[in-house]
Amino acid sequence: MKQTTILTACILFFSMLAVSCHNSDDDVLLTNTDITQIITQDNGWKVSYYWDKDKDETNDFSGYVFYFRSTGTFEATHNGTTTSGTWQVRNSSDSSQRLVLSSGTTAKPLKDVDDDWIILEMNDNSIKLKDDNTEHLEELYFERI
Repeated sequence: MKQTTILTACILFFSMLAVSCHNSDDDVLLTNTDITQIITQDNGWKVSYYWDKDKDETNDFSGYVFYFRSTGTFEATHNGTTTSGTWQVRNSSDSSQRLVLSSGTTAKPLKDVDDDWIILEMNDNSIKLKDDNTEHLEELYFERI
């Protein structure tokens, strides 16, 4: 009787575990057109989070506003100065979608956005990006202003 109860409990536990775990294949990937429409809306974007290697460097982007254009360019404005760069969406061989940013500058902090970022999440109000470097964590989040 005791063994039957334990066996039943184990079967119930693993059944619940199997049901609660699901593959994220039901997540719909945004098309490149969707991404372009989201990122190029009139309002600007600010960096809401930037983690590089072992520290939070979000404050380095304080006061910067990014405007992404449908032409594949962006402007980053800060204290009346505008820096122009380029962006593009790329589908990677590992099935991830990438946002490729190039600021065209060697000056910090803007050179830190230069990368082919994996798009973790994107909607009308936020963009969450992550570098694929396995040696250190680097994440960049934008928030709609």
